[in-house]
Amino acid sequence: MKIGIAGYGYVGQAHEAALKDYHEILIRDPALGHYADLQHADAIIICVSTPANDDGSCDYSNVYDIVSNSPPVPILIKSTISLEGWDIIRTEFIKSNLTFSPEFLRAATALEDFANTKQFMMGGDNVGFWAQLFIDAMGDISVTNASVAELILTKYFRNAFLATKVTFFNQMYDLCKAAGIDYDPVAIGVGMDPRIGDSHITVTEMRGYGGHCFPKDMNALLYTADNNDTQLGLINQSINYNNNIRKDYD
Repeated sequence: MKIGIAGYGYVGQAHEAALKDYHEILIRDPALGHYADLQHADAIIICVSTPANDDGSCDYSNVYDIVSNSPPVPILIKSTISLEGWDIIRTEFIKSNLTFSPEFLRAATALEDFANTKQFMMGGDNVGFWAQLFIDAMGDISVTNASVAELILTKYFRNAFLATKVTFFNQMYDLCKAAGIDYDPVAIGVGMDPRIGDSHITVTEMRGYGGHCFPKDMNALLYTADNNDTQLGLINQSINYNNNIRKDYD
């Protein structure tokens, strides 16, 4: 089978690594010198970027462009999209075979993370097709089937929680520094509680959270909340605090 991969960043590369021994892979990412014609693909995985617009909303235009120019084959969207973006794409391409699956890969360890994946979360038109594709290539995995809207919010709120956790520990750092107390033993002690854990407790020289996903996903979530007349005060305060302390974004 010919599997098209649109977008060859760390997400696209991880999917290629998992599937290349079982299928012919067609890669399209003109910015990185890959020009495969996806019209020849039997199925397509979308891994393109979805940056933030100036108003904080998710720019899903890269996903839209791929869907609009794809043949009538199963399409798996791995790119992070907002509820607003999904509603528009689903409405305008109602006859397209669209499945959404949020990705939780870390940029620095994407290949390892994907290889160790034991569960996929999917929703949409053809979960069974994609589930079987990955089971054939990766062996013993399970698939959680949910609505696309539920999966989109799952992805955003996971990242929002972790970003807010970074904010929390940075504020702990502020108090420790002001009181003349060593932050590290305090952070370690707090993180030893298994309900809290020791991830995202390191306070870097850059301060706060940065990277590719946290800032844009936090802002996109806030934008969606505003569109639904919902106040996410904790998220809003975390964003404002981070903007004040962050020295430079990655």
